[in-house]
Amino acid sequence: MFSGCSDAQTSADVSNTAAFSLPADCGPGGAGGACTNAMIASLNNKPDPTWIALLQDMRGILKEKCFTQVPQLSSSRDVDLNSRFQLKQDGGRTKALFVGINYVGQQGELRGCHNDVAIMKEMVLKQGYDESEMKVLMDDGKSEGPTRTNIANALQWLVEGAKAGDSLFFHYSGHGGQVKDDNGDEADGLDETLIPVDYQSAGQIRDDELYTRLCSTLPKGCVLTVLLDCCHSGTALDLPYQFTCSQAGLDQVLSGAMSQLPLNTNFNWEMAIKIGLKMLEAFQKGGDTKSVLGAGMSALLEAK
Repeated sequence: MFSGCSDAQTSADVSNTAAFSLPADCGPGGAGGACTNAMIASLNNKPDPTWIALLQDMRGILKEKCFTQVPQLSSSRDVDLNSRFQLKQDGGRTKALFVGINYVGQQGELRGCHNDVAIMKEMVLKQGYDESEMKVLMDDGKSEGPTRTNIANALQWLVEGAKAGDSLFFHYSGHGGQVKDDNGDEADGLDETLIPVDYQSAGQIRDDELYTRLCSTLPKGCVLTVLLDCCHSGTALDLPYQFTCSQAGLDQVLSGAMSQLPLNTNFNWEMAIKIGLKMLEAFQKGGDTKSVLGAGMSALLEAK
């Protein structure tokens, strides 16, 4: 998972993305998220980077544009940061989900999240993803609305039927937040959240729920890439490996002192095992993806 900032940072909504010098065929231009545009600018300039080269370039672009946010990378596996970054594996099917929320007519309205979806979708298509296996949620009056229920259903759609060799992608551009941790699994006492368009009535989507819905059912050999362009998103999937692209972190990798993605010392292994065992039990009883996810969500609620 790529996040545009740490849990404690906010992520910039840029008024004019022309400063990122993206090619004309990248999308509509105008307002947009700094993280989304930094990634696309980097991949446009260097289409075949290593993980660390992509992070370093994104950080350099953000710093050059006077943004203080620091990109982060987290993962469910021990990634070699000097290995090649791939959005799509060879073989297997592809699925992609894009969520862009401008909160039209609400307090805290944004301007660039729909544009972010347009340019990110264009980039993913260029990487060889199948457009017929893409889903877009936006509050633009034309697309399916990014309500809490619709986002949850779309996340289930994304991972449903996933097999080894498949490549999945999830991009979110909108508000991110923090709320008081309700199950004791956060070192800072706060859960990171995504904020759906109807959050005032339906509530926010906590990182625990994101982990359960997105990561807990994926089979070995299936690769899911996530980009969260929102505030407080550093550990929004609560994954066991994490790297912050600070200057100190970069120096360690570039000097050869570190090459593997380091462990996230705050990862809650006990919680992950409890959720996994409940889902395994449901699977062994013949449950489909929906019922297995339901078992995981029940385990999560029991821990609160």
